[in-house]
Amino acid sequence: MKTTVLAFILFITASISAQTISGLVTDKDGNPLPGANVYIENTFSGTSSDADGKYSFPFTDTGRFVLVTEFVGFENYKQAISLFGKSPNYTISLKEKFNELTAVIITAGSYGTGKSEKAIVMTSLEMVTTAGSLGDINAAMRSLPGTSNNGESGKLFVHGGDGRETGTYIDGIYVHQPYTSSAPNMAVRGRFNPFMFQGTSFSTGGYSAEYGQALSSVLTLNTNDMPDEDALNISLMTVGGDLAGTKKWKNGAITASVNYINLKPYMQITPQNYDWNQEPTAYGGSMNFRQKTKGSGMLKVYASMDQSNLSQFQPTRDGTSNTIQTDVQNNNQFINVNWHGSPSTKWHTTLGTSFTNNVDQFTRKEDILTQRMIGNHIKGTVKYHLTQKIKLRTGIENTFTDYENQYARMAQPGDSTIGFQENLSAAFVEAQIYTSSKLLFNIGFRGENSQYLQRSTLSPRLSMAYKTGKNSSLSAAYGWFYQNPMNEHLLGKDYLSNEMAQHYIISYTKNIKDRTFRTELFYKGYHDLVKYGNSMSAPYSNSGDGFAYGLDVYFKDKKTIKNGSYWISYSYLKAERNYRHYPQSATPTFTVPHSITLVYKHWIGDWRSYVGGAFRYGSARVFNDKNSDEFNSGKLPDNLSLDLNWSFLYRQNIILYASATNVLGFEQIYGYTYDVVPNSEGVYGRTPILPAAKSFFFVGCFLTLTKTGETNQLDKINF
Repeated sequence: MKTTVLAFILFITASISAQTISGLVTDKDGNPLPGANVYIENTFSGTSSDADGKYSFPFTDTGRFVLVTEFVGFENYKQAISLFGKSPNYTISLKEKFNELTAVIITAGSYGTGKSEKAIVMTSLEMVTTAGSLGDINAAMRSLPGTSNNGESGKLFVHGGDGRETGTYIDGIYVHQPYTSSAPNMAVRGRFNPFMFQGTSFSTGGYSAEYGQALSSVLTLNTNDMPDEDALNISLMTVGGDLAGTKKWKNGAITASVNYINLKPYMQITPQNYDWNQEPTAYGGSMNFRQKTKGSGMLKVYASMDQSNLSQFQPTRDGTSNTIQTDVQNNNQFINVNWHGSPSTKWHTTLGTSFTNNVDQFTRKEDILTQRMIGNHIKGTVKYHLTQKIKLRTGIENTFTDYENQYARMAQPGDSTIGFQENLSAAFVEAQIYTSSKLLFNIGFRGENSQYLQRSTLSPRLSMAYKTGKNSSLSAAYGWFYQNPMNEHLLGKDYLSNEMAQHYIISYTKNIKDRTFRTELFYKGYHDLVKYGNSMSAPYSNSGDGFAYGLDVYFKDKKTIKNGSYWISYSYLKAERNYRHYPQSATPTFTVPHSITLVYKHWIGDWRSYVGGAFRYGSARVFNDKNSDEFNSGKLPDNLSLDLNWSFLYRQNIILYASATNVLGFEQIYGYTYDVVPNSEGVYGRTPILPAAKSFFFVGCFLTLTKTGETNQLDKINF
């Protein structure tokens, strides 16, 4: 009997000592994970999974234990197990650890530049040195898909929208007057220098609920943080000069600049398409103040003031060859104040305000039209990290606009003035929800109330992104977007309502080794557009509508060519509208069916030079031929341009820069102006709308003085 019991005990002991824990470690899709650590908690027993994700190790103790599995990039896994002499087998499926830095991002309708944006497609250096942009932020954005090049405007036309449908924000605060002023059918420029900004976010649609009053697009500009050192920048150019100085202290800095532009010397030696009485001149100054506050807070103040003048002779449009003098004068003052800080790791607060005073005066013979606009925007936002995967953002704001038109004749006393005041209050709330590193949702709502129109709107916004592979993702966006009618339409017409657009966007992005591919499909439906007849006294209504749909393709390659990079943008656009004075639904004159841009840049070390070129093609736009019975039936020639630039690093702190637009001299016609009355044969005479000159040539010298002498303005060329 004793022998039998002893044999049984020895059998059990041998069985226990022989138990082995084994199994397989995979991700949630069943793919094996080699090198995962598998062990019994609070013991030294364990192993690592092999190349096939398999693991196996002996364990002699019996009872209840915890099996732990760890693998880099995945959440730790713990499983309660019971061991009583048998050799168990466990298949362990690990869940990928959430990391916002590597998680999917929403790219539908979103393009970023500079270090502060995730969806980067263009660096700040590339933005200001893109051939043909001449340092204009808006011109650089027009090298991206989804935009149309309208040479007679200079504004951003996005996804079938006109220039006024793009809203501009600086540090999240609305800019009432983002463009300079010019004569009719002459292009304007962006009012702000790229020197100011460290990053730019450009949305072609489906943008955040934080932003409103833009039917098509939003351009958000993020100002510079603290500079590296004191500096004095001197710019000498063929069109004028610029002087800027920066002084830095422990927790703050200030930059001040003055500039003067005079195109007369240049225009007198280059052929012009217009008869100038006074070539464009401008002068102004700006100040940029930055001060760190307690914790991680930062106060930024930007202020500028400038004045510009020009005078040219334009056709009288009376069937003769006579001309009439047209003068344009602009005065603009702008200030933007912004503070942001984080009271704790979970809270982030931003407070800001802007003020604009803009006066445009147009003089045509004895007629004087003065347009005055005073604008103010106040905004506060709060971000709260509810959990690692959920962020909430909410805010309130108020936008005030005081606008008036004053008409006068020099020969007659008195004037006629009409204007309006608008207080637009708004609030928004938005949630960013990661269900995993691969799937992200943005859900938001924006409410607005117009005091002048006595109407309220509620805008739902929804966007999402799914990571389809290690380097690829699929994004989609949908939303309602409202915008007040243009100021000229609102004069004396407080019965009008908000114009509205619905956006549908789906986008695919793939990034591999400094190569980026993006393609995007979009549809935009317009509702409640302003509609009126041909005469100024015709009744106004919100009975207009329209649509736009198309395809955008973008490919950028910084890998294939050593020291070189290039990108290709293509856009297809189909759009129709029945609005304003249109007699029926028709293709708008500002839309371009096919747009292609090819940009190339190359660093030549032996020459200490950065050279670049941009080829742009826009297919024929339509125009309304007054001698035809069919509305908007005319076709303009295709628009082509080849632009070149060259930056030469003469010394580390001295740059010589040269650029030329349309170097091959392609004919560019942006439309026609027709005579008011027909000639004796019943035909309306017309004059083509042309650029100021076939080509524009620019040369500048940019000098930077610092203590080290190592800093330059290669990324701050400002024209």
